[in-house]
Amino acid sequence: MPEVITFDEAIKATKDKDRTLLMGNGFSANYFSYKTLLAASGIAEGSALRNVFDALQTVDFEKVVRALEDAAIVEAAYGHDERAADLRKDAQKVREALVQAVNATHPAHREDLDYGSSAAFLRHFNTVFSLNYDLLLYWTILEETKLRDGFGLGTQIGRFLGPFREDAYCAVYNLHGGLHLFADADGEIIKALHTGDGVIATITETIERKHRLPVYVAEGTSRQKMQKIESTAYLRHCHAKLRENSATVFIYGHSADENDAHIYRAIFESGARHLYFGVYQPDPDKLKLLDGQLAKFQKVWGKGTKYEFYDSRSAKVWP
Repeated sequence: MPEVITFDEAIKATKDKDRTLLMGNGFSANYFSYKTLLAASGIAEGSALRNVFDALQTVDFEKVVRALEDAAIVEAAYGHDERAADLRKDAQKVREALVQAVNATHPAHREDLDYGSSAAFLRHFNTVFSLNYDLLLYWTILEETKLRDGFGLGTQIGRFLGPFREDAYCAVYNLHGGLHLFADADGEIIKALHTGDGVIATITETIERKHRLPVYVAEGTSRQKMQKIESTAYLRHCHAKLRENSATVFIYGHSADENDAHIYRAIFESGARHLYFGVYQPDPDKLKLLDGQLAKFQKVWGKGTKYEFYDSRSAKVWP
């Protein structure tokens, strides 16, 4: 069985070295459910709207809204105005379903959580790459951390700040986007600010009233996720930064699944030469499975990158 060390031992072993963190759903598991937003949306199995998701083989709300709105344009062009109106109404129902899912699965207010230990955890790293689209990382970096997300040169307009600029200081990369990230009229990425009634309220209003959806990568295969990444300049930039990373990589809250193979390809093909993989409640079967998966990634993409395991519970990320 592979050896499992503690988080503190891994930190001591990398003293005075540049460290990068890749975080997965486990970072947010205490507070946000990743059982998929679609499952929490209220769109019933077998309904016409759910059938559209199935027909498009997606769980991406934006893709379904776009398909319905495009279909409405076609129907109107053929003189089927009533049918076009129904399709536009269905597109709005999908937006409202996303709002329902977010509000059903996500903490409503930042002030409800204690960020002391999570902020302390993040201070071990110079750069953070996140696979999560919830707000837990965003809320944590509002604490006294050195991490910035690339919006510092932007302009505040209402409850948004932006756009993201590649020449701004950035140490936080949302590889799969985020619920707080939206595209403006020019396609530039802006972020919802923690002001007024809070970010969740801003997200809700932006989806329902302004008919704009967050920029995020929904669940799906690795290929489907890469297609979404390639379609958005901000996401492409974040992915490129992961490929360029040469620091020691710590992985927390992720399981090395095949549906994120694009992430591990980027890591193993990068300049990183050491990887510390966090395992929750390590046991022989789990370690054997993870060791086999990482060994496969290593063989295919990065023979020069070594990896070790640490017990993720020992990081004590949340109280």
